[in-house]
Amino acid sequence: MQWNLQQILKLSAYCLTAVCLTLGSSHLIADEKGDKKGDDKKAAEKKEEPKKEAPKKEEPKKEEKKEAPKKEEPKKEEPKKEEPKKEEPEKPAVTVKTLVTNLESPSGIAIQEGTGHVFVASRYGVYRYDPKGKTVDLEIDAYPTDVYGKGPKYNIGPLGLTFMSKDMLVVGDGSRPDGEELVRIYKVGDKPLAKWVKEDTAAQTLGPIKAGDKSAKGEGNFYGVAFGDGAIFVTCNGDDTKGWVAKSVVKDGKAGPLEPSIETKTATNVDAPAPITFTLDGKELVVGQMGEVNVAGDSLLTFYDPKTGKLTKSLKTGLSDIAGLAYSPKTKKLYATDFSWVDAAKGGLFELKIEGDKVTAEQIVTLDKPAAIAFDKEGNLYLSTFGTQGKDPEKSPGSLSVIKAGL
Repeated sequence: MQWNLQQILKLSAYCLTAVCLTLGSSHLIADEKGDKKGDDKKAAEKKEEPKKEAPKKEEPKKEEKKEAPKKEEPKKEEPKKEEPKKEEPEKPAVTVKTLVTNLESPSGIAIQEGTGHVFVASRYGVYRYDPKGKTVDLEIDAYPTDVYGKGPKYNIGPLGLTFMSKDMLVVGDGSRPDGEELVRIYKVGDKPLAKWVKEDTAAQTLGPIKAGDKSAKGEGNFYGVAFGDGAIFVTCNGDDTKGWVAKSVVKDGKAGPLEPSIETKTATNVDAPAPITFTLDGKELVVGQMGEVNVAGDSLLTFYDPKTGKLTKSLKTGLSDIAGLAYSPKTKKLYATDFSWVDAAKGGLFELKIEGDKVTAEQIVTLDKPAAIAFDKEGNLYLSTFGTQGKDPEKSPGSLSVIKAGL
């Protein structure tokens, strides 16, 4: 087929148009795709993952320079200047002044409130001494006599004394056999009697404590008497396996029955309760356990609850035979006498210094067989001594003496 020039030109123009359309369409597609990619890219750019901030690296702290501790120069201790020892002033010599002599076996002492009169018991009875008038009078008499002691034996009558009130004197007996002895209470005035009275004229009589379940032999030798906590307390030397302290409760001025109350031998395993008193506050009963008269250094200082009778303290003293006990109202110190049966040369008056469970007995003065002691309100100490019996029985060495205030 032959194409003329005009047909060829038309056909060329047609083909050119088709090619252009085809290329334009491809471009549009490409642009459309390109736009989508652009949008995707933009979207991708928008969806940014949140960035995790890397932890800030803390700059290492600059350590402050610590100032080196100041070295304290070692202090040179100055040598301690020893203070010159203060020499304790020598204690003035204790002077014992004898007031009454020729008292046979004098024992108990009691001082009357108000008058200051000193009552002392001896073999024959109870005497009254007036410190102001310097007179001595027999107050109570006509006691029987008993014998007491091992080795040297002594005739004895009334023993322990104490005041229940200003005008009521309590007297412990020692003049009868065990199981028959009594505690008598006498009414006494401010002045000596014109004539002494018999011992059976007491206002009240307590006892006897006869043999029985509590006391195999009955009780006697009522050596120590004390009044306090609403009762009378009496040391007994009857049944040595018990070592009784008897008690009488006082109500409305009247004393009740005298009954065994505290078994001191059972509590302490030491014989013979002898002197008895109260602590200054009145809360404890103080008893001197004399011990065996032929054994040295066995005496005890004991403390009891007066209500229950319970032993609260038992202390060794190193003394042989405690016979007297008393507290000084001025210095509050406790004093004791040591009769010292084993060695009379070691007898005397002692201050008992108590520290915890230890007692130190410091001798104040040597005495010949001392017995009871008692302080008056001024702090004067009255004491009785048996002394050593001479050949003449009519001249008794027994005496009542005083140590002026200062102990």
